[in-house]
Amino acid sequence: MHGTLALSHRALSDLKDVAGEEELESLRALARPIEGLRVLNLSVTRFGTGTADLLDSAVPLLSDLGVDVHWQIVRTSEDDAAVQRAMYQALGGVFVSWTREMTDTWLSHAEMNAQMLTDPYDVVIVHDPQPLAIRSYVPEDTAKWVMDCHLDLTSAQTDVWMLLRPHVEKYDKAIFPAANFVRGDMPIETRIVGPAIDPNNARNMQLPDSVIRDVLGQYGIDADRPMICQISPCDAASDLCGAVDAWDIVRKRYPDLQLAIVLTTEPHDPEERNCYERLAERCRDEPSVKIVPVGTVLGNVEFNVFQRAASVVIQRGLRKGFGLWVSDALWKERPCVVAPAGGLTEQVLDGETGLVARTTEEFAAAIERLLTDQALAKKLGENGRRHVANHFLITRYLRDYLQILNELHRTEP
Repeated sequence: MHGTLALSHRALSDLKDVAGEEELESLRALARPIEGLRVLNLSVTRFGTGTADLLDSAVPLLSDLGVDVHWQIVRTSEDDAAVQRAMYQALGGVFVSWTREMTDTWLSHAEMNAQMLTDPYDVVIVHDPQPLAIRSYVPEDTAKWVMDCHLDLTSAQTDVWMLLRPHVEKYDKAIFPAANFVRGDMPIETRIVGPAIDPNNARNMQLPDSVIRDVLGQYGIDADRPMICQISPCDAASDLCGAVDAWDIVRKRYPDLQLAIVLTTEPHDPEERNCYERLAERCRDEPSVKIVPVGTVLGNVEFNVFQRAASVVIQRGLRKGFGLWVSDALWKERPCVVAPAGGLTEQVLDGETGLVARTTEEFAAAIERLLTDQALAKKLGENGRRHVANHFLITRYLRDYLQILNELHRTEP
């Protein structure tokens, strides 16, 4: 286990303009009974995922509320990292040829990480399903263990789920971001805690026009021409070529239209590499399409820029996740067109906070409609921001977590 991460201080009071003083006082009241409660968050990565972004905001804010919250990253190796990626895919419904050797690697690293947990905690929250076996190698103690699964497990590969299930049974509670992510055979009590965005972090803060233009220029995008944008993982489920196909239809009416495809993951396995190669080939002779690969330069400020500069934000598909970056776009009052997949339709309510489309032709028609009808685009953008304010802000996430921590504290032996 890597040591506790040192995070920048965050003051709850900084959210007063967004949430209001009454809401902040309510959170402080919820936190008082558990002041000093020692809580450890374990996750697979520090950067580059929705989980990491959420913890980066939630951990210091909970600390500011008086809860003794820590965040550590599980220790891994090259072999184990490959096994974790395979497990994540299998639990998300992609077939993986799982082997005994993969199980041995997974369990040996779980045992190694468990041995590194030497400090006492009242609550341990394990984010993502891959590290869940750590609990099985920790000696019996008084800590409460919580499984916080950010993945839809309903189509999980059976043999991999059955491998994981006995370890899940040892947890006190499970958390999922949406009710339709929960398997019917979950063996423990389950709570729903939707994910949330932080309006003050680099991904959502206001940016001067000069910064937006400078970043767009670095990627060869003309700030004075309209642009549609898709931010998504590099996988087949995101239908990246389908995004290009929809753009190709719309540009017949809007010849200056640009498309930015911003990738949040690297193409590791053969399927993902094939997905990237097909996308690159599809865009080879299209100077108005920009593929922005994930890398050291691409961070939350850049994601912020692409969304703020977009005339329309789209999401052609999603593999078993929530796609919270759509709420980032809605918070910026960007009109969105999404597929009915994962958690996308909890954020985009068709005709109210955005538009839902299925086929390439439907996506193209919806994009063209929003480019043509500026009043509709503005209305959906404003509705989208209100929807996020009511359901997907970090203050609501803090409230949900404080309630769960209070419940766990009251049931301590």
